[in-house]
Amino acid sequence: MKLRELGVTALLVLGISGLAVPAHAATGWDRCPNGHFCLFSAANGGGRIASFRLGSTDLRLQNIDGQAYSKWNRTGRYWDGFTEYNYRGGIIFRSGPGQQLNIPADVAVQVHSVKAV
Repeated sequence: MKLRELGVTALLVLGISGLAVPAHAATGWDRCPNGHFCLFSAANGGGRIASFRLGSTDLRLQNIDGQAYSKWNRTGRYWDGFTEYNYRGGIIFRSGPGQQLNIPADVAVQVHSVKAV
């Protein structure tokens, strides 16, 4: 009887654990939530991500200052990237709705604030 109980218990444990499928975390571009503007610290949506609904006066707060190597605009608005903090300096990029692209290195290192316009 003991052997039968052990066998049933083993089958139950194996059967239940076989049903548990780990969720796959989003990677790359897919990490950018719908309705957000996202910056990534590497090309092709790689590296760290910072997502915004309104903007940031200082990208140091999101740990992506001067490291915006790709972007995806999943909003219905245009977004501007600025060469200085507090939306000052020059506008170094303008991103239209739906735009997803890599940012050239010489531009990426100059992005210090972003906002929806």
